[in-house]
Amino acid sequence: MNENLLEQIVDPQNLEAAWKQVRKNKGKPGIDRITIDAYAEDYRQHLSTIGSSLMAGRYTPEPVRRVEIEKPNGGIRLLGIPTVHDRVIQQAIAQVLNVIFDPEFSVHSFGFRKGRSAHDAVKLIRSYIQEGYKMAVDIDLAQFFDRVNHDILMVRVARKIHDKRVLTLIGKYLRAGVQVGNKIEPTREGVPQGGPLSPLLANILLDDFDKELEQRGHRFARYADDAMIIVKSSSSGYRVMKSMTQYLEKRLKLTVNESKSRVAKTNEVNFLGFEFRGKKIVWSDKAIANFKHKVRKLTGRSWGVSMAYRFFKLREYVQGWMGYFRLSELYKPVPLLDEWIRRRIRMCFIKQWRKPRTRIRNLIKLGVSVKLAIGIGLSRKGYYRLSRTKATQMGMSNQWLKSKGLISIKDLWVSFHYK
Repeated sequence: MNENLLEQIVDPQNLEAAWKQVRKNKGKPGIDRITIDAYAEDYRQHLSTIGSSLMAGRYTPEPVRRVEIEKPNGGIRLLGIPTVHDRVIQQAIAQVLNVIFDPEFSVHSFGFRKGRSAHDAVKLIRSYIQEGYKMAVDIDLAQFFDRVNHDILMVRVARKIHDKRVLTLIGKYLRAGVQVGNKIEPTREGVPQGGPLSPLLANILLDDFDKELEQRGHRFARYADDAMIIVKSSSSGYRVMKSMTQYLEKRLKLTVNESKSRVAKTNEVNFLGFEFRGKKIVWSDKAIANFKHKVRKLTGRSWGVSMAYRFFKLREYVQGWMGYFRLSELYKPVPLLDEWIRRRIRMCFIKQWRKPRTRIRNLIKLGVSVKLAIGIGLSRKGYYRLSRTKATQMGMSNQWLKSKGLISIKDLWVSFHYK
């Protein structure tokens, strides 16, 4: 309701906090190729420029840089990376608007909100299952961030934001365009994933969907564009699917992906990377497959990096992955994944010791008998097959690999579950 929001946005303390958050988030440069580190060299002057240009109403955002992220299961996800300068401005806007919008968001909304997480959403769904609700309505929005209708979104933003200068600025960001290759293309719809303001705008738009579900008395959880509704019967599920699809497509002009949306038993669905088996939350088969896809890249034989760097990147990824998937209560895959990673690392060492003489010498140094070492050195078996032989497992023991810096999924899982 405040009509002087722009002054709050350009307040030096707000801009300083915005810059600190952008720097903390890191990220790639936008179309101007200015990195976080380069921006930091003269950031105070940049912040001063933001204040004066926004108050004068003459600021025009740069187009975002289109980046394609390969999905593990094929296909690509499109990201739009704003310049660092625009990320700071967007973060400053988001900080002010969030105070206005967030308190009235649904309690069933968990995405990009302070004090709420994907884990909370998953636990809420489990609580409904424990109450006896055994059917799930899994609604998939097709390319949500790319298809947001600007007019419908801005109407919802304007319900609480009366400062026309701020509305105009948000509109400029929505229409800033995107650089694809060397060409600038207009953005007539969508909010680019990659900007600090986009998550808040997504929640503002989908809050109507949340409130509609609440009004109808449904049990559900939503994290960004991932929503799951829990009902007691399949007939109820199909009714809800039909009515909410109509609501999303007619009222919010969003597209429901019919091929990916479905009504199914709760033990057959995947929500935010997790599945529900009885009362347990477990990591999904898809999550495990995605994990293996990434680890194969990090342990690829043809990746020409040092083993120290490989261990560093592997540790970085596994710690991040387990930080999220620690919610899983299923232990069974853990030792198998550890064993598989160790085998791939042994394969990398064997590949690195390419010459027979080098393999023999290194294995002997690791305590392998001369006879076994020679057998490995002269073997014509492939690297992966050799990685499981007695000699390689004896020489490159689990303890030796750990001393080299190999992280253990089992150790992480145990630390999370038995603190």
